[in-house]
Amino acid sequence: MGFRPTALRLANELKIKGEIKNSGGNVEIIAQAENKALVEFSRRLVGIFKIENYTEKNLENYGRKFDDFKIIHSTNDGSMPFITPDLATCEDCERELKDENNRRYAHPFISCINCGARYTIINSLPYDRENITMSCFELCNECKKEYTKSDNIRCHAQTIACNKCGPKTSIPIEEAIDLLKNGEILAIKDIGGYHLSCKCEKEIAYRLREIKGRETKPFAIMFKSVDEIKQYCEVSEKEQELLCSTARPIVLLKKKKEMPEGICDDSDYIGAFLPCNPIQILILEKISPLIMTSANISGEPIIIDDEKIKKFPVKILSHDREILTPLDDSVVRINAGRVQFIRRARGYVPLAINVSIKAKKDILALGGDLKSSFAIMHNEYIYPSQYFGDLEDEEYFEAYKDNIDRFCKLHSFTPEIIVSDKHPLYHSTKVRKANKKYQHHLAHAYSVIAEHGLKGDVLSFVFDGTGYGDDGAVWGGEVFLNKKRVEHLEYTKMLGSDEISKNADLCLACYEKSNKLINKAIESNINTVESSSMGRLFDAICSLLDIKHYNTYEGECAIALERCASRADKAYYIEPSLSPCEIIGAIRKANAPKEELALGFHYMLAELILSIAEKYKVEQITLSGGCFNNEILSRKAIAILNKKKYKVYTNNIVPCSDQGICVGQAYLQALEQNKE
Repeated sequence: MGFRPTALRLANELKIKGEIKNSGGNVEIIAQAENKALVEFSRRLVGIFKIENYTEKNLENYGRKFDDFKIIHSTNDGSMPFITPDLATCEDCERELKDENNRRYAHPFISCINCGARYTIINSLPYDRENITMSCFELCNECKKEYTKSDNIRCHAQTIACNKCGPKTSIPIEEAIDLLKNGEILAIKDIGGYHLSCKCEKEIAYRLREIKGRETKPFAIMFKSVDEIKQYCEVSEKEQELLCSTARPIVLLKKKKEMPEGICDDSDYIGAFLPCNPIQILILEKISPLIMTSANISGEPIIIDDEKIKKFPVKILSHDREILTPLDDSVVRINAGRVQFIRRARGYVPLAINVSIKAKKDILALGGDLKSSFAIMHNEYIYPSQYFGDLEDEEYFEAYKDNIDRFCKLHSFTPEIIVSDKHPLYHSTKVRKANKKYQHHLAHAYSVIAEHGLKGDVLSFVFDGTGYGDDGAVWGGEVFLNKKRVEHLEYTKMLGSDEISKNADLCLACYEKSNKLINKAIESNINTVESSSMGRLFDAICSLLDIKHYNTYEGECAIALERCASRADKAYYIEPSLSPCEIIGAIRKANAPKEELALGFHYMLAELILSIAEKYKVEQITLSGGCFNNEILSRKAIAILNKKKYKVYTNNIVPCSDQGICVGQAYLQALEQNKE
């Protein structure tokens, strides 16, 4: 971020002559001066920036003298670049945005070398004005002067613009604010797509739910400041750091004040976030808080197209800067004291993850179908893509395919090996022919191992809803010792329809064999599967305790069960078991409040993890899979394992859900390459 302008300023200060340019994924500098100045130049550049690696070469016989130090036009050497994600408006720009005496006062696209759109507006590398969607906006004379002045924060800032020469909004910001104040729902074009926004009021919230086809899933809320967030939520120091980071993610925070009905009723948390761009800052300054949710029909991608947004019966605040890729808001939380991604997208993608081994051949990992994401791996870096949702949806599938091509092109990347999930019907496996397929839950396990660079024996617990097993069964409650599956939740024969993942009562009936029609289907093997799914067990317990009986969105019953457990003063003891029938039987026989039984179920799973760890006596333990989004389970399991001196690792850079399996797939392939 601003490397070349910073180098230019340092060179002028140290009286160094020469030139600097972007060259594909690298920066190349030629510098002439006394040796002492050159050493200081290198030292200070390395001190200011996080530089992965650099080389110095003595050009004593270079044969050219420089009169000054210049930033020259970029070239592309085809090397693997590190592309900057989209960055929230910095403090300097926000100060200018609000300064009536500044020429960029209220400029909806203010940015500098340290902030603004990046990944979503890049057509190709090198990252120069002509290669981004700002190229169609010709700079005015004042912006041209700032662009070349080494002491200006917009020196060689490729997104530089002002009210005279920059993009324009379709309606004035003041009009948009008035529409919101008057109770309208407004579609706002932001960095990664359109948001639907409105006041936090009951009637408007229900109208928005009807428009989106969103039944009960909580809405994210945007606040103008951390102080305002603290009126509604508990905010720890770590959570405040996340809220104020350059990524500006949605942070799940413990609720201390209720929002109006229809916004986040069935949740103990508020998904809170701060404005990340000038348009949002200008609006929230005048009306806050606001519901701010992706503009889409639930289950479809966020809309980036200016024509598609018109299908919604809402007012529109658009602009004429093109968005090249859909990018949802990232969602994070602090779980058991650790950063945990629920969704990794804006602000983090396409940042690379440095892992402990090098891939000998370039790898494309296709991930899975639910919460889909792909990744590329070059040398010791894995580059995960953004979240794409369920590939069953045609629009998500098209976005997923298009972005594989875009991602590879931007990174000058041609895959030599392609890897995928083992599921024979996954849409992701149809995009490119895979050289190798890895079991779903093994990839979950190795996503944690990759993140932390673990060596030696690792015992991995992977609890989630569903994944295709090596034996054709539906897995989801798995334990691996390195790559070998050593334990699992006992199989239960269940209905094989999609309804089983939604209807908690059906799950319970399959476990208890309490429905004659279902029993007949199971006995006759009519569309049935063997299942070790932990996610389905959560659903069944939720139904058994009469808490919730149907998932209108993924994980709703599990979240409701956790919420019920959080209200208990104590946990009812349940004997740890890998048998769903034993667990359900013990709960059904118990004479205790549902809250204590719900908490007892969570604690039982944590004790089960400990008992299996004690059996195998492996020091390194990993926890992955969507069930570990559950704070009670994660906190209890980590606490009792740590007490016994186990080293516990979780996903902290990619989600523990299916979005993270592409990282595990890539890492598994790299391990194989290093054995050859």
